[in-house]
Amino acid sequence: MARHRWPWGTDGGISIKKRLGSTSCVARCRFRNFDGVTRSLERAGRSKAAAAAALQDEIRNRQGTPASPLRPHHTFERAAEVWLAKLDAQVAEGIRAATTADTYRQRLNSVILPAMGQWRLRECTVPQLDGFFTGLAAAQGPQSRKTIRTVVSLILRIVVQHEAIPDNPVRHLDPIEAGSRKPRALTAEERRRFLEWMQGTSDDKEEARAQASARRRDLPDIVTFMLGTGVRIGEALGVRWCDVDLEGVPVVDGDELRAVPIVAITGNVVRHRGKGLHRHSGKTDRSLRIVPLPRFVVDMLAKREQHGPEAPVFPAAASRGPGLNWKDPNNMSTYIREAREAAGMDWPVTSQTFRKTAATIWHDSGVLTDRQKADLSGHAKISTLTDVYVARGALHPQGAAVMEAAWHT
Repeated sequence: MARHRWPWGTDGGISIKKRLGSTSCVARCRFRNFDGVTRSLERAGRSKAAAAAALQDEIRNRQGTPASPLRPHHTFERAAEVWLAKLDAQVAEGIRAATTADTYRQRLNSVILPAMGQWRLRECTVPQLDGFFTGLAAAQGPQSRKTIRTVVSLILRIVVQHEAIPDNPVRHLDPIEAGSRKPRALTAEERRRFLEWMQGTSDDKEEARAQASARRRDLPDIVTFMLGTGVRIGEALGVRWCDVDLEGVPVVDGDELRAVPIVAITGNVVRHRGKGLHRHSGKTDRSLRIVPLPRFVVDMLAKREQHGPEAPVFPAAASRGPGLNWKDPNNMSTYIREAREAAGMDWPVTSQTFRKTAATIWHDSGVLTDRQKADLSGHAKISTLTDVYVARGALHPQGAAVMEAAWHT
């Protein structure tokens, strides 16, 4: 008859004996490791309890390795630990962006684990998960719920790979619908009034303080730059003086050769775990692009103080010692919200609103093709206009002309 083999990660029971001629004790057991080999383990202690505790610690350490298989009775939290180890490896290999990993980790720790971290894996059924996601609707927006669903699905995919459950139940849930809300951009009057408010000085002391705070935080210039170029907030803050050519690059326009001022979008300022605030080389490969500058942006930039080619165009004072630093996109988003509230704008104007405004101006002009709009914005898809990835790197001077005309409307 074949000898019974214990499951991986289990032992055959602990025995404890006193050492001959000594007051110490030794605890022993046989443990089947995750390479399939059964080994003898032993640990000593001053007493039987101490020896048993030391051996149990060793068994727990061996059971807790990321390579250990997941089983139906294990908790979702344990499966999340296995997934996090894989996620960190993907970031190290460059497969997954560090900022994406940070977003996943934040949703996991703040929303998912508090609600379902102690569920047994066999309890992760379609009805249970449906109830979990239904309960999120009151506190989380559609986009946040989609991210949470992605994290849960990625974790349960690993659980399926470990054969702890037969199928990923997330696949059978209803899709999360965002609704058909129309994108909101600033009108010509709204953007003019907002910029004038930030640059003005009110007779009301509290409002005047808010206006002075907006100027101290560089908001008028940053908002102007974003409206004129359609860049993301992190991209705007990541622009260096070496990325800007105010004199212009030569471009053939009909039978003439003219100079077009440009900015090269070559980086993005982000903050993520373990690295803090830093500039990396773009959100995606499609984000690396050249954007022509309308005259009102050129005039604004020409008035700004330059601190060297590698210095940020919109710098923050270094927190320690002399020098300059990158502005934090998260802080700037907060400053934009505070400014629009103080200016009496009763709808959620964000940095994305400025990007939508630029895209709307380019689209409504009727001058630019879908490909040109995609090139200017650094997107593979402009709303529902195109679903095709296009080549990047072309310079479209018409974008600046359209923006300049809209600015003076």
